[in-house]
Amino acid sequence: MQVHEKKEPSCRVSRPSTFLPLLLFASSLFLLLLLLSPLPCEARRQLEQVNRLEGGDANAAAPPPDQQQQQVVLLEDPPGASDVLTSYLEGSGRFSLFVRSLRHFGYARALDGKEPKRKCSAFGPQPACYLFYCPPAPCASWAVADEVSKGDGPFTVLALTDDAMEAMLKARFGPSAELGEVLRSEALSERLRDVIGYHVIKGKGLRTADMGASAEAAEVATPSPSSTPPRHRFATGATLRGDNRTTGGEAVFFLGKDGRVRLHEDCTDKAPPGTDHGCHLQAEWGKCSEEWMNDRGALSGRPAGYCEVSCQRCECDSSSCTKEIAQADVVLERVNVTVHVLSAALEPPPQFEVPFPAPPPPPPPPVRPPVYVWNPYTHRQEIMAEWNTTTQSYQEPSDPTQGLDTAPEYSYDYVWNADEGEYQYVMVHKHGN
Repeated sequence: MQVHEKKEPSCRVSRPSTFLPLLLFASSLFLLLLLLSPLPCEARRQLEQVNRLEGGDANAAAPPPDQQQQQVVLLEDPPGASDVLTSYLEGSGRFSLFVRSLRHFGYARALDGKEPKRKCSAFGPQPACYLFYCPPAPCASWAVADEVSKGDGPFTVLALTDDAMEAMLKARFGPSAELGEVLRSEALSERLRDVIGYHVIKGKGLRTADMGASAEAAEVATPSPSSTPPRHRFATGATLRGDNRTTGGEAVFFLGKDGRVRLHEDCTDKAPPGTDHGCHLQAEWGKCSEEWMNDRGALSGRPAGYCEVSCQRCECDSSSCTKEIAQADVVLERVNVTVHVLSAALEPPPQFEVPFPAPPPPPPPPVRPPVYVWNPYTHRQEIMAEWNTTTQSYQEPSDPTQGLDTAPEYSYDYVWNADEGEYQYVMVHKHGN
């Protein structure tokens, strides 16, 4: 009989693993190095902005009011010698929607100092296609496709950031509106063109120094005799929205004592009724100070009466004058464009028809003297020439004797001759000559 020994179980003492402490030590060392290392420029800028907004930097002194506008820097790098508007704004990474709108409406090429695009007016039928190639139709003429050319410069651009563009799209076209959807719709695109065109000023490079010629002049009490010219109170600039048929295309700038530039969104010209002359002529004639021009909305329906822009009567003291320039005077020397970054998109003011004097009636046609034509039948000038409206000249009528036998005809009458005492034949011309 085999006896099996019963083996006692051996007790092995397990040692603790050293991997977990090493992992914790390495993680702690990495975090310590990360905290001690300098932050990247962009991360440091965002962290400082968050601390400033949340009041984290309590020891920092508040900037004076005249320097608060310069605290927001959206275009950090100055423009280079080769920069144009679109490349400079796209390089900042904050204006992609605004630049896309400028390109869609044909404003970008003029603002970049380029020649406008030209479109072909086709002549004749479309040539036949060969396999996958369809040759274009021959061009009869070339027309300019863009509405604005670089010759309309210099320009002042009131640039909108992507946040300002998105807020404007949601306010005007609905909370779910996107730029691509708006540009694909013809009706919505025209409404957006009206807004974007109001943010581009043509023919003038407005800087901050040009906008504040009259902060003190507005405080001086102006005399009110019968006719005085308007005093300068604000700066204006004609935008791409304006034309010579309607008003509402002027951007109005107010420079305050705090150094901020605010824009008025409800300052426009409305001409008095029953006149044949626009507001610019009323201002030139000194009619701005007359009482019938400043009715304060009684008949004009405007807060400051008729001709608010031309007569310089708008005041920056209402909710229509709160939007301001966040960053000013960014000049692109190569294309002669001045850029100001706005805090929010502007709402264009209402438009009114510009009256023009009625054209004078056309003068009566001159009295044309009678022109006579020689009548070979009667040997006299007795046939009047007729005025031909097609050729605008006198046209001689056809010869009345054309086709007739005009040879002289004679008759022989038997006439008594008293001297001779006999009858004689006498030849008489039948036509009486």
